[in-house]
Amino acid sequence: MKCLICHDSGRPMYCAHCMSSSPNLLLTLKIDLLMLRETNVHLKSRVEDILEYGLSRIAEEGGDEPVPNVEGDILGKRLRKLDSLVLRKKNNKIRYRISQLRQRIDQKTHKITMLNAEVRKQCFMNSSKREAVLKKNHSDQAGVEVKQQLLQIKKVLLKSQLVKIRSLVDWFVIRKRDSYEFPYTLSFQPVVSLKNVYKLPPSVVWGSIMTMFRYLTLFSELLFFTLPHKEPAIPNIVNMELETSIKTPDESTSDDAGIMDHLTKLLINIVQVSRHLNLISQEPIDLAWMLDQNDLDTLFYNMAMRLETKSKPVSHHWTYPQILAVVSDALQLSSVYATSPTSRRTLTGTLANNNDHWFVVR
Repeated sequence: MKCLICHDSGRPMYCAHCMSSSPNLLLTLKIDLLMLRETNVHLKSRVEDILEYGLSRIAEEGGDEPVPNVEGDILGKRLRKLDSLVLRKKNNKIRYRISQLRQRIDQKTHKITMLNAEVRKQCFMNSSKREAVLKKNHSDQAGVEVKQQLLQIKKVLLKSQLVKIRSLVDWFVIRKRDSYEFPYTLSFQPVVSLKNVYKLPPSVVWGSIMTMFRYLTLFSELLFFTLPHKEPAIPNIVNMELETSIKTPDESTSDDAGIMDHLTKLLINIVQVSRHLNLISQEPIDLAWMLDQNDLDTLFYNMAMRLETKSKPVSHHWTYPQILAVVSDALQLSSVYATSPTSRRTLTGTLANNNDHWFVVR
């Protein structure tokens, strides 16, 4: 065909009849395809005949007589050999499994023999050992009974302790009052603290310290706890007011140091008793921070009422000089104030404008 515009020849075009009948186009390929299909059909029938004959020869014994199908005979021999190999492999697995089971049977037999020997040995245990076992069982049972009795006694003791502690609080008349400077009283006396010690007469201060130590002594005896510092010798407070008025500044400073020492020992006793009651952490704590948050009177009241007190842990243990320095700083008894006593109010003085007066009643 030629293009109607440029009259140049393009690709050839054939009709359906030429495509089907021309030997130079598709006819040759069709003939080859048909011959290949016929060959495949013939080979397929041949393979099926050989396979069928070979499968039929598996169960038959091979002989020397000629066979009509040599390929089928060869296939039958190969299949018989394959079956024999598979059967041999299966028999080997079964034989190995049987050997394993025999070993396990032998092991179990040996274990049974050992257990029987152990049972016979236990059966022939002499009477003395049996008596020892019986005594041990009896002692264990007695120990359990003793533990139960101790638990009951402990419960009774704790109950009795709580009753006595409540009675001790009522006996010493520990009260909380609506006052910022003196929020707690003990035996109708103010509970001395580091912030109010300047505002109390010396007789009241020493009376409060003496009563607090007496309460701690009785409280520790109820708890079966040994105080780190025993009740100190308190000076006679009957004529203390008269003696204070005639004392020099150096003698007043000496009294301040004595009060500071007693307050330090009082603080140590309160902290240790609170730790014994699990009211304060058993780990080292920051005493300066705790005194800043809760003064000595609050710590004493929390201990008496068995209230927990917040604390902040530290990495070191406190010594007595360190605690004394903390109390000294809280009382503002530094070396500057010690050298210039006129610049501060001493412990033996009272505030002129203090309306909450306290006295020791004889």
